[in-house]
Amino acid sequence: MSSPLDLGSLFDSLQDEPDVNRGPLVDKVVWVFISISIIIVALRFWTKWRTTNRLYIDDGLMLMALLVGITHSAIITRAVSTGFGRHIIYLTLEEVQKTMKFGILSLMFDILSPTIGRISFAYTLLMITRSDPRTKTWPIWMFIVLQVLVNFVGITLFYVQCGSHSNVYWNVMEQVSYHDYCWSPKIQTRYGYFMGAFNVVTDAFLAVFPALLIEQTRLSRKTKIGLWCLLGLSAFAMIAAVVKTYEAKMLSKVTDYTYNLCFYVIWVSVELNIVIVTASIPLLRPLFKSKKRHEGRPPNELGDVHLGSVTSFGKNVSRMHTPQHTSTSSLDNIVHYDDTAGVDSAGIVVTREVQVSYETKDAPNVHAALVGLLQGEIANPRLARG
Repeated sequence: MSSPLDLGSLFDSLQDEPDVNRGPLVDKVVWVFISISIIIVALRFWTKWRTTNRLYIDDGLMLMALLVGITHSAIITRAVSTGFGRHIIYLTLEEVQKTMKFGILSLMFDILSPTIGRISFAYTLLMITRSDPRTKTWPIWMFIVLQVLVNFVGITLFYVQCGSHSNVYWNVMEQVSYHDYCWSPKIQTRYGYFMGAFNVVTDAFLAVFPALLIEQTRLSRKTKIGLWCLLGLSAFAMIAAVVKTYEAKMLSKVTDYTYNLCFYVIWVSVELNIVIVTASIPLLRPLFKSKKRHEGRPPNELGDVHLGSVTSFGKNVSRMHTPQHTSTSSLDNIVHYDDTAGVDSAGIVVTREVQVSYETKDAPNVHAALVGLLQGEIANPRLARG
């Protein structure tokens, strides 16, 4: 809130407004969305632990993003209990101040949660990219660093713009002294739009970059499209970020904050939860693959890849093995296939068995296998690289 609240003129404009309450709707929406995120992140952790017996840095970051999102939801619930969702004219002075105080506090968390979520997914992409030495990692590092700088500067600007008089945000009686204590409202407003635009660009990058990575692999066009759809879900986060940035215009106006900011809060919740969910869904692939194709297999296998057996006719039978790098951890085989092709009774079968395994500390190949890139590469050995 970057300008003083003129209660007199505001109350005059609200005289004919009915006493409706959007608060319960907002409260339900934020908790439904965060509950979905909790379920998805729990499945993410279970899938990774089941397949690798460990979690990685991107998982820790995603847990942090989820906890910050839960904190945001709890603050919104508290704000609803003090009057958020009702027109300001129907609230007591104490209710107005408490509601605005909770609203000001929640702004920090609605920036932090999607920021950490984006960094988590960027780190996941960083691990996948490191499995292919042809792909540069510096663009990912650039966006990680800029996400930290741009968003943390935004938080800092908001909370320091009034110096030691931070209570001017929620103390209605001190609103008249806003311009005496605080910077020009244009500074925070313009930076807020810049920050929102940058987050949209980041989401666009996180949606497009996987396509560039996938394009260089030995995959069929159909498989490439499927993997991009899986890894490019950040496009939905980009849309939510655009809408949230548009709704943020209410923060820079003298308005009926306790009522008019309801849709902004809803879009904040939509954005932060979409970031969490879309960054976690690609890592759930082994869960669905194992249910579909690997019923009864040991729980520590990420998935099998059909490499195809080589069949020939002759007098001798041979079986060929590639060197197997045995893992000392619980991730015994990331990809493994042993297939025998049948031919008519007059022929002799020659079968090749290929096993590829990595240690769980080999984070790049583990992440590539989790999302299906590594299996896809091995499943299509005859396709030329891009």
